[in-house]
Amino acid sequence: SLLDDVVPPINVLIVEDNVVNRKILEAFLSKRGIKYSSASDGKEAVETWRCGGFHLILMDIQLPVMSGIDASKEIRRLERVNNVGQSLTGAIMGNKDIPKEDRLDRDVFRSPVIIVALTASSLQSDKEEALAAGCNDFLTKPVSFTWLARKISEWGCMQALIDFDGWR
Repeated sequence: SLLDDVVPPINVLIVEDNVVNRKILEAFLSKRGIKYSSASDGKEAVETWRCGGFHLILMDIQLPVMSGIDASKEIRRLERVNNVGQSLTGAIMGNKDIPKEDRLDRDVFRSPVIIVALTASSLQSDKEEALAAGCNDFLTKPVSFTWLARKISEWGCMQALIDFDGWR
């Protein structure tokens, strides 16, 4: 279908500690010409995300070092203290009050990243915990690639609308 062929120019961060699962997701994105980076634990995910330029994070929930839930909470905390997605005037005025180690570049972080939780669990409580941590959506493994392709298009188009100037 036409929708399957529409892939906005997005940059995806894959966060998965299982090498096989990570390679499958990387091959899936690569085949569709989607730019991506990978991290294998929650701490590395936050550090990689801080480099900027990501529109979507596919975040495994069970991760070593820092869980996907904690990594999602930290990303949302950093977006919140930096007023990411808020009016620029308020962000500039409040920037001096942000601790240096928490500051994000306003030119790079224009809108909140979309975080999608990936987990083998289908428990409602796990879904609720992921959403409460700041995840926008929740996928149960094994992931349907047809469904994932549609969702990437949907999420990417949402990011394009939110951050129109950043796509030019």
